[in-house]
Amino acid sequence: MTEHSLPNRRILAIDVFRGLTILTMVFVNELAAIKNIPSWMTHMPADANAMTFVDLVFPAFLFIVGMSIPFSTQAKAAKGASSKRLLIDAAFRALGLIVIGLFMVNTIYGYDESKMPISMPLWTLLMYVSVLLIWSHYPKHLSSVLVKGCKYLGILGLIVLAYIYDGPYGGMTPQWWGILGLIGWAFMFSVAVYLFTKQDVIKLIAASLAFVALYFVVEHLSGINAVLDRLVEDNRNHTHATIVLAGVVMSLIFYHAKLTDKKWLNYFAFVFVSGVLTLLSWWHWPVSKIWATPSWAFMSIFFCTLIFGVIYYIVELKAQTDWCKVFEPAANNPLLIYILPYILIAALQLLSIPARPEFMSSGVMGILWSLGFAVVMMFAVTGLNKLGVRLKL
Repeated sequence: MTEHSLPNRRILAIDVFRGLTILTMVFVNELAAIKNIPSWMTHMPADANAMTFVDLVFPAFLFIVGMSIPFSTQAKAAKGASSKRLLIDAAFRALGLIVIGLFMVNTIYGYDESKMPISMPLWTLLMYVSVLLIWSHYPKHLSSVLVKGCKYLGILGLIVLAYIYDGPYGGMTPQWWGILGLIGWAFMFSVAVYLFTKQDVIKLIAASLAFVALYFVVEHLSGINAVLDRLVEDNRNHTHATIVLAGVVMSLIFYHAKLTDKKWLNYFAFVFVSGVLTLLSWWHWPVSKIWATPSWAFMSIFFCTLIFGVIYYIVELKAQTDWCKVFEPAANNPLLIYILPYILIAALQLLSIPARPEFMSSGVMGILWSLGFAVVMMFAVTGLNKLGVRLKL
């Protein structure tokens, strides 16, 4: 991999895009529990052949994960990490996301509280405590023995919680891996491709399209045997990787030293091609976030590319940056701000306290509540950061 081909600094446009996406994600997650809201503010059903801005939030995060890959790998390579070391690090980061996603999805589906020795809210709260113990960023002045002890305690906590989990299928099951798990799989595939292609944009685009081709192949394997049926169930991982790799390409288009002179030409070509691929794929597959169809993936790439172009123009070219500070907490702590609402909800359930007032659970008041909730979560993360609470995978 070519070292120092990208700027050695945080990229404000990417941070703003990440912060905006995370803030929107918290907003729409809370909004999902609100009744009597317009359909364009909800997730579309799997067979709707349509998507809303809500269905764009998850792929936007995948896209941003891809945009960050070139910078994070370059930073580690500059410190002497080999490609093998980079791949191992990526595998461990992906494993962390997959494990957290697996536990999170099992707090929502597949459990039978009557068969478990503790209540589900308590199980959920202890799970998040374990996650914080394992993946928190500990202050450097703490002894290594204490830090390792906390991490081992967290690992033991997850093992015990998995052991006492019970439901219709016995223990915990992957189901659909949860949002973080899906991100983990796509991230691992994409880093491997990125390291193999060595920043070659043409090869990256070819690999991105290859994942779509793989989706096409896998969707026809259902009913042959149990192993292939499991592969079919996880077919969405392939189009998720397509979106992540599109984010990688976008970073290289705008920031790679050899491409910046023609970035706008390459950018608009990318927008045009992704738009054409959206229309072409739409003839064969319906647009569905749940099924992660190629048409949904290409449409998501198209809109994410447009959004980033606007952010780049405002932040990088026009240097209008004062408003960017509002997104800083979410941009710097995406994992913490994502799981914080779930921790709060589990704690409220444990105390038998309603998650929201009844009069703010419907219509306009519910929308305002969800917006305010997202803002409060952002300020809460800022406060936790000041106390030294950070999550880092």
